[in-house]
Amino acid sequence: MRIERLSQTVFTPLEDGTGVLLNLETRCYYNLNKTGAAVWRDLETKGSRSLDQIVAAICKQFDVVEDAARIDLRAFLEHLTRFNMIRLS
Repeated sequence: MRIERLSQTVFTPLEDGTGVLLNLETRCYYNLNKTGAAVWRDLETKGSRSLDQIVAAICKQFDVVEDAARIDLRAFLEHLTRFNMIRLS
């Protein structure tokens, strides 16, 4: 599975390490915690990423085991897909 951010989605980082996504077409927004903001920054800087690449990056940056990171990341990506902020392929 590859994850690609959609161009109509903009990210605003907040001072506390969290952030907000806004889909400019639908005007839907999504609040991100620190982990979600880290995932989004990874997609912005490195482009399309595989699920395994993002899981590895999250496990390295945060104190989380791989299985838990993978489960939480899948749920997070499903939400972003529903809000038309990313594309999964």
